[in-house]
Amino acid sequence: MRLINGNWLPKSSVSPRGRRLPTLEELERQHITEVSEVRGWRVSGDKGAAKLLNVKPTTLESWMKKLGILRRG
Repeated sequence: MRLINGNWLPKSSVSPRGRRLPTLEELERQHITEVSEVRGWRVSGDKGAAKLLNVKPTTLESWMKKLGILRRG
């Protein structure tokens, strides 16, 4: 990483092995989707994805909207 104009930026989006590295947004989308699937797409309550992610259900819903995550199945 290098410092540019006060911001840390990666030198490249390619790993040393030549593979493309996912963006943080892609990783967030994947993780939230996987947690939601594990929880049966339930967002709130004791068995909801928000509880597992340790966030408020409204926060999780906001993230899902921002990332374009739609319930599958």
